[in-house]
Amino acid sequence: MSELILTNISAYKAIAIDAFESMQTLIKSGHKPKDDETQGWILQFDPSQMSFKQAMIVIVFTGMWLEALLHLLIVRDYNEDKFREFDFKPYEEKLKLLDITDQSILEAASRFRRARKELVHEKAYFDTGEAKVAQYEAHNAHQLLLTIELALLAN
Repeated sequence: MSELILTNISAYKAIAIDAFESMQTLIKSGHKPKDDETQGWILQFDPSQMSFKQAMIVIVFTGMWLEALLHLLIVRDYNEDKFREFDFKPYEEKLKLLDITDQSILEAASRFRRARKELVHEKAYFDTGEAKVAQYEAHNAHQLLLTIELALLAN
């Protein structure tokens, strides 16, 4: 008999996806065609930073989903001791343990790990000197979520 596992993983995924869709809508609504009909857009200022806020939600909840997913799969496929051994290792190492070896997925996971850490745990005095745009990083996070889900379904 299988053990019943209670988890919020599907809620984390839903929140990340909903926030991504909201962010995309906000970004599109902030682009207006030029009045003179020449090529290009006029970007409207968003004083409440709504697309940034939605991007941060995407990043945070994608991280929560990924952490939960990796935990569940490693414990299921190995055991709790194996998960404890890998608990503080990077996403890339955990994905390799689960036979995800596609370099593009591992690179996206690495990018996500670094961006999430810098954006969520902002340390202004230890700035890396590389500007991060939360909306771009949210796009990477969203693609990573979809790609990992597909890769794991294929295994």
